[in-house]
Amino acid sequence: MTWSRAEKTLLRHDKSVHVSRFSLLRYVDVRRLVGGQVLGQVADAALSVIMASHLLLTRSEGPTNTRLMHMVVATALPLLVAGPIAGFLSDRFSRRTILVSGQLFRVFLALTLLTLLYLQRSEVAIALWALGLCANRVLYNARIASIRHVVRDHELVAANSLSLMLSSVSGVIGASIAVVTLRFMGPASVSIVILGHATAMVTWCRIRAILGGGAEHEHVRWYAVVEQFRHSKTRYSMLATSAHRLIFGGILATTALRVDSLATGTTIAFGSVIACNGFGSFLGTLSAEWVNEHLHRKPLTVATFAITSVFTGVSCAFDDRYFYLANVILVAFLFQNLRLCTDATIQSNARRGAGGRTFAAYDLSYNLAFLVGILFALSFESNVGGVTVLTSCAFMAFIGGVGLFLLRRADNLDLGGFRDGMAPEILPETRGLQADNVLP
Repeated sequence: MTWSRAEKTLLRHDKSVHVSRFSLLRYVDVRRLVGGQVLGQVADAALSVIMASHLLLTRSEGPTNTRLMHMVVATALPLLVAGPIAGFLSDRFSRRTILVSGQLFRVFLALTLLTLLYLQRSEVAIALWALGLCANRVLYNARIASIRHVVRDHELVAANSLSLMLSSVSGVIGASIAVVTLRFMGPASVSIVILGHATAMVTWCRIRAILGGGAEHEHVRWYAVVEQFRHSKTRYSMLATSAHRLIFGGILATTALRVDSLATGTTIAFGSVIACNGFGSFLGTLSAEWVNEHLHRKPLTVATFAITSVFTGVSCAFDDRYFYLANVILVAFLFQNLRLCTDATIQSNARRGAGGRTFAAYDLSYNLAFLVGILFALSFESNVGGVTVLTSCAFMAFIGGVGLFLLRRADNLDLGGFRDGMAPEILPETRGLQADNVLP
């Protein structure tokens, strides 16, 4: 069968092995890694609902722009405080130790919060809760940096997709458990959180694979980590993901404000936009596995920006709240596909000994870009109008797509960021370990 030049550019035609996200659960260490993740995230979601119900809900009323600012502050705190050091810690210390000790820390933190809730010391409880959110960033980075040690490179997108899908499910389960237990147990429902973190700690203790970090890999100095970003794939992935996230932040915030003004007499604009974002992200998580196997990364990236530009412009033309909400679903869907593919690119191309710091810089860049996009929308929407801001976002997406089309992204491994010909971080001790750990 012959292929046109356009098809060869866009589609993958190599006979790569199909990887299903659920087929990865055959690996014992994958089950233990994601099992501990699910237990910990169920407990986290439950704790968030419990703490919010006791400390924050009575103070969260206000217009949509106020709620957006609250979201920015709540997201920025752990990101700015723990984000820069999370990568260093996951490279400097054993990631297994970080994961296990982190869960133990959260057990003691939950015990302390339970005591403070009974003593009605809300100020101290909020401070400790914020500390727990910072610890979550450290654990997240250590866990993401560990994934590449329990799966092979071509399985990374499926593994990341599985992890994100389970995160969404865990959040719903944890919140539901918290709502039910709060009604019957009150503050004592924190005991469910303690049980979840303790079980997650035991589950992660049983992982047999070498997860990297500390003495489990060679130490790399900071100048070598900075050199990593000379690697064209790493640079391209960070730029593309951060740029789209910046635009999406502006789209999401402006949509919330615009829907709020169109839906006069209702107060559901903020919740509707957040729900659409979550729904689109979940759909993107489900489709990323297929997208990665059938599309080349660069055409996928350019198409993501182009489609974002076109449909954002269309929603502005109709100026209807349902078109705006549908656009949020679409852009969230596109970003999630892009993000899961670039996650895998960063993981598979990170220099040995610098995987944690490389991924932390990438994670910090696109999350900060999202917050900057929200602040951009909040700053200009009241002066120039929501339609103008959304039109600007559409134009930025068009420019971004053109720029990324022209920017070089090597399809072959570029060792420009690796001195002495060092390959990416693939530990020989873990090669083939998955096959040994598959249950018969």
